[in-house]
Amino acid sequence: MMSQYNTKRLVVVAIKVLIFLAVVVWVIWELNKSWSKISEIEWQANYYWLVLSAVFYFLAYIPTSLFWRYSMISLGQRPGIYESIRAYYIGHLGKYVPGKAVVVILRSGLLDHSRTSASVAAAAVFLETLTMMSSGAILSALIVLVWFRGMENGVWLMLLAVGMAVGAGLPIIPPVFRMLTKRLVGLAKKFGVSQKEVDVEQKMLGLSFRTLAVGFGLTAVTWIFLGLSLWGAINGIGIETEPLFSSGGAPLARFTLAASFSVVLGFVLMMPGGIGVRDFVLAMVLTMYFEEYFLAKEMSNLDASTLATSYAIVVAGIQRAVSILVELFVAAAMFKKP
Repeated sequence: MMSQYNTKRLVVVAIKVLIFLAVVVWVIWELNKSWSKISEIEWQANYYWLVLSAVFYFLAYIPTSLFWRYSMISLGQRPGIYESIRAYYIGHLGKYVPGKAVVVILRSGLLDHSRTSASVAAAAVFLETLTMMSSGAILSALIVLVWFRGMENGVWLMLLAVGMAVGAGLPIIPPVFRMLTKRLVGLAKKFGVSQKEVDVEQKMLGLSFRTLAVGFGLTAVTWIFLGLSLWGAINGIGIETEPLFSSGGAPLARFTLAASFSVVLGFVLMMPGGIGVRDFVLAMVLTMYFEEYFLAKEMSNLDASTLATSYAIVVAGIQRAVSILVELFVAAAMFKKP
């Protein structure tokens, strides 16, 4: 039985490695093919915009950290506001470790256990994460439906987003989440975990659809701020975008779609930190935007397509760098317990 489990695990790891390598090869190929074209256009880093991108990225996760705290309060716990934000941001670094279990360990472990049960905090991590991913997928589907249903592959993009929303949203429906928690509690007892730490079944009764409604509202704000962070990164390489609310808000909707869809798909494929997959999807969505941008400058279709892909890769790389630097800086700043 154990041998069969190890074989399946190796297959999953091998698939993830192959996906990552395929993305790396694609990035190198595209950059090598079109770098000469990029050099023909004058551009330079605008540090004001890059700093603004970093600020938006930092602000983006405050609503989700507050929802995590709200979830714990709904489940009968009493975590502090700064305590919860601190644990959330430091724990955020755990997403780069395969399996994502480190996120749960860090966040639940950094709370004051005299007021908050580690097991309930861990359950709330799963609730917050799945709620965020579900809301991101639903938001992506709605954005495509309202603004971009006529774009190439728009229908398939919307259907994929709906599928991801169902996959992430089904486990967080209160009766389903309580059932899953009960099974996990039973499993924990078999492995000898103390009754005090696993006695969360009664606390799960505090989970309601109101909790999820608050979660969807707060996490939607997170996705919008991640879209704003992407907007800052694009302007940070000298691309002057349209006003965010022009064309009925389409530019902001596009950036939010790029941010939410890429992160959710990276999560679904269980890549550590979404590395590779998130950047690939982000670049693919941005390519369509940059093609329109360069065609408006009266470039040929071929040149516009080539440059669009290259710029999209550059922005995806910059956005990744901004996110990692912000996460490291904030975690370091909050590391010392007040």
